[in-house]
Parts: sequence; structure tokens; C-alpha cells
Amino acid sequence: MILTTKTKKNNFSKVITTSIQNWQAKLAGLLLLSTPLIYGCEDPSDIGLVLDPEANRIGVFYAEIPLSAYLVSADSLNTTNSGTLVAGGDISDYFGRTEATAYSRLTFSTSATIPESEAILDSAKFSLGIGSLTAEDLDEAKTFSAYKLTEPILDTAYYNFDHLAYEEAPFAAGSFMLKENSDTVVFMNLEEALADDLFTKLKGEDPVFNDIFSFRDYFPGFALKGSPEQQTTINVIREEHNTGYTNTGIKLYYRNSEEDTVSSVYSIYTNGVRHFNSITNDPSGTPTSIVTEKNTAYDVGDLVGSKALLGHMVKLNMEPLSNFLDTLGNVIFNKASLEMGPTENFPDSNMPIQGMIQYLADDNNEILRREDGAPYSVQQKGYPQTTTDDDGNVVPVFTSGGANPLAFNTEKFIYTPADSRYGITDYVDALYRTDVVRTDLLLYPASITYSGNSIVASNSLTRSLREYIVNQNSITLKIYYTKLR
Repeated sequence: MILTTKTKKNNFSKVITTSIQNWQAKLAGLLLLSTPLIYGCEDPSDIGLVLDPEANRIGVFYAEIPLSAYLVSADSLNTTNSGTLVAGGDISDYFGRTEATAYSRLTFSTSATIPESEAILDSAKFSLGIGSLTAEDLDEAKTFSAYKLTEPILDTAYYNFDHLAYEEAPFAAGSFMLKENSDTVVFMNLEEALADDLFTKLKGEDPVFNDIFSFRDYFPGFALKGSPEQQTTINVIREEHNTGYTNTGIKLYYRNSEEDTVSSVYSIYTNGVRHFNSITNDPSGTPTSIVTEKNTAYDVGDLVGSKALLGHMVKLNMEPLSNFLDTLGNVIFNKASLEMGPTENFPDSNMPIQGMIQYLADDNNEILRREDGAPYSVQQKGYPQTTTDDDGNVVPVFTSGGANPLAFNTEKFIYTPADSRYGITDYVDALYRTDVVRTDLLLYPASITYSGNSIVASNSLTRSLREYIVNQNSITLKIYYTKLR
């Protein structure tokens, strides 16, 4: 029996390899042996236990390859029409003070029944359909306010750093007891002068209500805000697709006469309107304060993480994997999996980012894209990882719906490939067997859903203030491979 512990590179600090005598027994005798490394010039694939060099024609090995990571802030994060209004904020030791403000137009139906000329206004509310939240101290009431814009939302692109002017005093404000993991609708009283003016114009058939363009001249839209000191961010649903009505907007409750016993409602809502989310951040005194330039990779120390809407993403340095693959010859990969975590402490009402799309990064720390703009990402098993271009070059492939994201395990608090059975085996194999460019990976915050055997990853970078933080020492590639002798 010969035990060797030598490696060519010091980019990975631990390689555990082992071989077994009987591959046909489905690895029943697999023995994992962890040893300290002695740096040398021999092939890392030879590190392990040789039981019978004459009889053992197949060697099965296991390698752990630690990865380092950087923090990259995305440039020009377009938040226009993201589908969700994000308002509130938080204060943390890692990201600093962060505040999100949602901006939205309002609209109405020109075919809706309007109050009669003698109608009586019972009440006027501004309602929010809260789909989800991130929060701390939910035993305390949380306050949110809506402000009338003093400049219009234009038909242009808006980014997370854009802001619009609004009136100093809110036209609606309220404090609410909120619950985690629960859709809810909250109501604020509309400021009396605005309520009276709206209702008077509505029942008087004022030109303001002739069309949405006239209405926007009168009411350009609103800004929705919370307080970072309350450690709460709400994600507001703009429209209810399944119910036929909206929970977010202005509601005027009225009776057409004193004899009416039940109020009718006229809604001015957010369905289908232009909107965007913006953010302000003060990272003073935190590890992320050094992140000052966009699309630049920063070493922020032992802890690394991402915060949606702020635009901070983790970039994985994949050079250790590349170096490892260069030492191998005549191997088959049985399974490769990327693991991150556990995440740093978080309250139950502030669950980390659900998942991350593993995009290939270019030299500018942006997503590597095809000529038509399609983004390249690590693909699931059964989807091609590479293709050949018109010049015969091997290039990454873009397959709609084929992305293989990392998903958050709510029991172990770690991130692993959503394709848990196969991990990222096909991706590692493609790097090993083809001339496709080897790149670092950008981990892009995403929402993960499952439909049968299909995994769907949708952008969440512009739709919340969720975050995660992990120690760099917990980022590891775990690879099982067979060496044919």
C-alpha cells in the first residue's frame, strides 16, 4: 500500500482522493482519506490510496477545491417595470445603511362606473398589496408613507440610482403589524384635501379623468418609502392577475345617496403602469465601503455576500478549478457540485436570497453574452454546455430554460446546485474536454421555482433587498471522478 500526498498547485488547499478495488459493486468500498498536503510537482490525481496497482484498473477519486470570491457591483442596474414595488430598508454591519424607494404611476379604467353628481364620499384609502417582506422585530409596528410626485415618470429606462422629486408631506401614511411569509393588504387614510379634490373631480366629470394622460398631469405618480431604522422592506404586488382587481392604489368608497346602505368603490390603481425601484446606500465603516467602482472585483475579506437591488454580486475565482483540470488525464467525472455556506446568522423573517444564476463572467466583470445579448450560464444536465460557431470555435451555449442555478437549502442554510442529482457535472466535463473559454462565475440573485423536472430561475436582483453573507472558507467545489488506467 502506497500513500502519496503531493500536488502541483497551491491554489487549492485540500485534495482528498481514494480508489476502490471493485467499481462494479457501485463504490461500496469507497474510502475517503483526508491528508495534509506536501507541495511538490506530481499529478494531484495520483494523491490517494493504491490498494493493488496490478489488479485495480479503475481509480475513483474525490477532490475538494476551495474557491475564493470577490464582490462586484453591477453597473446601470435597470429596475424599470420590475413587477414589484420595493420600499423600506435596513442597517447592517456588512452592507451599511440601505434605503429602497419605489416610484409608480397610477391609472384607472375609463369604462368604470363613476359616482353620481350627488354622491357622498365615505372614506378614501391608499392600499398596498404586500406579497413578501424582509424584516426584523415583527412584534413592532412598521410605518410606510406615500408621497405625490412633483415630476413625471417618463417613458425611459430608470436605474437603481435614479430618483424623482416628490412633495415634502405624504398624502398617505400608516403603521402596521406585519407577519412573515404572509400575503396581506394594508390601508392608509388618504390625506383629506386630496381625497376631497379627487372625489369632486371624479363625480363632476372633470377633464382630469378623461384619459390617463390628463390624469398624469394632475397626479404624476407616487413615491413609496419606509425607514431603514425599522429594519423592514416590503415587496408590493402591483396587480392581481388571478382576481381581476388590484390591491395597490387609491380607493374611493362612496354612496350615491343617503339611502344607500353599502358603499361602492372607485379604484385608481397600479395595474400595468410604469414603475421603478431606486436605492441609497451608506456603507461607511463596513467591509463593503471599499466597493466604489462599478464592474470592479474587490477583495472584501473573509466574508462575502450579495444584496439585491443594491447590485452587489459575488464573483467566484474559478482558476483553482482550471488548474486542477489541467493536471488530469483520461478521466470521467461522476459528479461535481458547488457548495457555499452555511450563511451567516439571519432572523426567520429575513430569509436569504433564494438562489443564484451561475453566469459566466467576461473580462469586465459583467455577464458574458452572445452577440444578440443572450447571457451564458452554467447549464443543467441534458442541456448542451457548448456549441461551435461559424468559424469552428467552441463557445458556450445559451439554452432558454437550461440555467442550472444555485438554490438555498432552508435546512442546512447552504447553497448547492438546484439540479441536486447531477450538480454541475456537465459544466466541469465541458471545461475539461473542450476548448471553451474558462471564465469566473458571477452569482446573480434569482428566484427559483420547480415545474416537474424543470427548474426555472427568474431575476430577483431588482425585486427585493434580500441578501446573503458567507465565509469564503465555505465555498468549495466537490468533485468525484474516475481515472481510467
